[in-house]
Amino acid sequence: MSDNGLGLLVALGMEAFVSIHMSLFVLMPLSKILSGDNSKKMFWKLFGIRAAILLFFDFFITTNIAMADFIAVFIGACLLGPLSRLLGNSRTLSSEKHPNFSANQPMPAEGRLVLPRDFDPMFSLSEEDCLESFLEREMNRIGLTDSKHLIPGEVLRRKNILSILFAVLLFLYLSLIFFHLSLATYALGLVILVVYWILTGRYKLMNYLKKEVKSRPQEKISNIVMQVQTSLIPDYSGKFRLILSAAAIVAALFVFAKPHILYEKAENGYFVRFYTFGVTNLTTASIPDTYNGEPVTGLRGNTFSNLPLLKEIDLPNTITEIRGQAFKNCRSLKQVTLPNRLTYLGGGAFYNCKSLKAIALPDTVTELGGETFYGCSALAVVKLSAGLTEIRGNTFENCSSLQRIEIPDRVVRIGGHAFYGNSGLSEVSISPTSSLQEIGSSAFRSCNRLVEITLPTGVYINDRAFKESPTKINYYEQ
Repeated sequence: MSDNGLGLLVALGMEAFVSIHMSLFVLMPLSKILSGDNSKKMFWKLFGIRAAILLFFDFFITTNIAMADFIAVFIGACLLGPLSRLLGNSRTLSSEKHPNFSANQPMPAEGRLVLPRDFDPMFSLSEEDCLESFLEREMNRIGLTDSKHLIPGEVLRRKNILSILFAVLLFLYLSLIFFHLSLATYALGLVILVVYWILTGRYKLMNYLKKEVKSRPQEKISNIVMQVQTSLIPDYSGKFRLILSAAAIVAALFVFAKPHILYEKAENGYFVRFYTFGVTNLTTASIPDTYNGEPVTGLRGNTFSNLPLLKEIDLPNTITEIRGQAFKNCRSLKQVTLPNRLTYLGGGAFYNCKSLKAIALPDTVTELGGETFYGCSALAVVKLSAGLTEIRGNTFENCSSLQRIEIPDRVVRIGGHAFYGNSGLSEVSISPTSSLQEIGSSAFRSCNRLVEITLPTGVYINDRAFKESPTKINYYEQ
């Protein structure tokens, strides 16, 4: 290869890029001109010849062949494009003189041309419709129609198996309802059930016959129809599916007639992992203090969440931990007595419990998660734990009925948005001996009735802590 050409990699890249345009605008038109009906084979021959020439020049003569190939695209496109269209028009005109024959077919020596109207109108339909029409004619000829609700025995067995699977899925779906998951989960499950119901119920004898004909193209259609007729039996799958569905519903209601408590082994006993409500017990819940002879020491997250009818919960004093979102979205929950040994109440534990009116945290509680009472719009009375050291962000956000709150002396920080939107809050009691050091952003934002607050000297107050509140800040004298 000469040294004055393009770089090898540049040349190869350029030729690869030009190959697309060369194929579309030069090689394809040229192959049609040269070979007519066998243009695909000719195209690949021309493509191979071009590639061989380019590689030979690149490695042994000069890479400048890439530039020549680039220019050849424009020249070839300008010459071959019009020529290809011209030859195509001439072929079209030739075939228009004899519309029912190709350009290469000889004209019949005598007699008239055969036109589509000379055939059965069925053959003017699409392939699928034509096959269906032919099968309908054949079925009518032997007295077999779809209205008899007949089905091949093999297909009936398959449909019954699908019906059994649907009943199992229906039982599982109804069982999940008692586990009070999110609405999105149930919506998705319902869509799956509806689709499955439609798919298992969709069957027509015609569809089966068309499938058989397509799978046996060498066999006469009349023979296929006759063979299928001998295997037909009455289709009772619809009734079978309804019976199984009813049985699945009854079974789910029977299994979950009463609540179930699922436990999980913990370090010092058992945690309640999940609580399933029962058909006969929708408004109250009770947790025992022992399981398998060991104490029940905690509730995992979401244990009672999304129970819209639950009004009252009885918890044993053996519980020391209640994890996050344990009672989230229990909108009817009005009363709950927290265990007197409780040390941890997780974030969002009573999130959106709109009917909860009062809560008292035992003094053993040392940690309170964020958003614990978020959206508890009916909450009017709150007693905080004396052992609490921080009120985290969003803890009492949008508790519009809360009028008074006493901050324990050990609280060091009130987090952002802690009391945001508490439009009824008019008194925040903080003692002179309080350890409070910081009030976060928007902590008391939009507290329309909080006219004043008195703080210990030296407390850091975020610039937005009392935004949109008419609050005057006072300090205790040292």
